[in-house]
Amino acid sequence: MTVAVPQALSADPIDLSACHARLHLAVRQGACSAAAFAVARARGPVHCVTAGRTSRVSLTGPGGRWQPMPGTPIGPGTRFDLASLTKPIATTTLLAQAVAAGHIDLSAPLQHYLADARGTPCGQFRVRDLLCHTSGWPAWLDYFAATTGFASHQRLAEVRHLVLTTQPVAETGVQAVYSDLGFMALGWMLEATAGQPLSDLFARQIAKPLNIHVGYRPMAAVQPLEPLVATEIWSPRCSDGLPLQGVVHDDNCAALGGVAGHAGLFGAAHDVAVWAQQWLSAHAGDPVSLGLDPSLVRAWTAAAGVAGSNWRHGWDSPTQPGSTAGSLAPADSFGHLGFTGTSVWLAPSADVAAVLLTNRVHPDRSATGPIKTFRLEMYDLLWTAVAHPPVR
Repeated sequence: MTVAVPQALSADPIDLSACHARLHLAVRQGACSAAAFAVARARGPVHCVTAGRTSRVSLTGPGGRWQPMPGTPIGPGTRFDLASLTKPIATTTLLAQAVAAGHIDLSAPLQHYLADARGTPCGQFRVRDLLCHTSGWPAWLDYFAATTGFASHQRLAEVRHLVLTTQPVAETGVQAVYSDLGFMALGWMLEATAGQPLSDLFARQIAKPLNIHVGYRPMAAVQPLEPLVATEIWSPRCSDGLPLQGVVHDDNCAALGGVAGHAGLFGAAHDVAVWAQQWLSAHAGDPVSLGLDPSLVRAWTAAAGVAGSNWRHGWDSPTQPGSTAGSLAPADSFGHLGFTGTSVWLAPSADVAAVLLTNRVHPDRSATGPIKTFRLEMYDLLWTAVAHPPVR
């Protein structure tokens, strides 16, 4: 089932009252301790609703049980671990800029830009295959555990070596296999092409033009602008019983020092929505601060890497039934999920960009049912509100 959405709704308000109520219900029912939902048109302000606190437990009590120690109330500026939203926000956006500027060719092999990929299994992967998850590389391998004995400066080099020498598990360019490895390699390629660290590239080319407080390694700041939402009490990294907070949740990104092409960004729902507006506006043909090319944006968000794949160029698309964008998502929607409980979906035909951030892995990752139900209902409430604007 789909909702018929009228065109050019930039002037129509969106009633988020039902979304706000559902957000508070999710927190009360324990799907997460913190949740933020931000919605924007291509033009106009970002509207954000929030619920919950930065954490609900922080220390282990007698017998290894968690004891209540609630954090601080969250607001529109509270930053979450964005997890795999790093892929579209940082890597895909930086790559779109580089391709539009003629610095990178999607049809070129990775080894053309990344010297240490030469002679490795990934050297001949086309940039496009990495971006569309059609390289054949596996989704994930535990490089964190494989490199625990290395000093920090050696660990980065060892993880990189292990990734680039990992054999594909499927034939390249034939089927889609979602892969963190591909985006790790794209991040290194961007660094090699620009001659700058990925964190600096992101800060200069995305965060600064948009004036948003999104970035890598937030604890490196002298004074955090807002509290950071806690994620998991993950025993291999949390021997003191404290949850990860302001430190990247993704283990492989942590092994890389907190900066990678597949994970590592932290940001607030409001600021992520400001970034999403750039893609929505560019899709509509408007000039944007990030210099995104409208024809490239339309092509990347519509074209699959291989026939039958729901993966676009750095983006996911709705697949029914059971799409994470909800059952009522417009057919032209594109978006992405993050493991920590984050998601973003854009629908050009509805002129809407929406960001849902939660810490569903706090205090652990075991419960997956509540976040799935919550996410589907939230997005369907949004699509319904967009299709039926309030009478003015």
